[in-house]
Amino acid sequence: MAPVRLALILVVAVAALTGCDRYRDDIDAVKQAQSIVGGTNEAMATEIAGARGTVEWKGGPAPKYESADIVGVQAVIKRISANGNRHEVELDFINNRQTKKVAFDGAIVDGKKQDMLSGALAVFLMQLE
Repeated sequence: MAPVRLALILVVAVAALTGCDRYRDDIDAVKQAQSIVGGTNEAMATEIAGARGTVEWKGGPAPKYESADIVGVQAVIKRISANGNRHEVELDFINNRQTKKVAFDGAIVDGKKQDMLSGALAVFLMQLE
């Protein structure tokens, strides 16, 4: 019974890793694309994370666009401010595989959807903590 269970675990692990690789090119395209503030999206996410934070990139379907050519990519930034407050910022992007274009698609700061101005202000205020 144990070898069968081990084999099942290995199959699931390989499938999970293969799923991540399916969006690797989309994630790389978004990271290298020009950000809304200049520089690359990767540099922007790293700047928001600062010295105390981490950035995790994820890719997957973008269901609201109803097209297999449009892929959603998120930069999930977990940051601890100087005074110990924990924050999470999610930067949402789309990568259009057909047109080879990348676009910023919104932000969520500490669980609240943000527009461009309020999102920028929230991140700025985090920098001041």
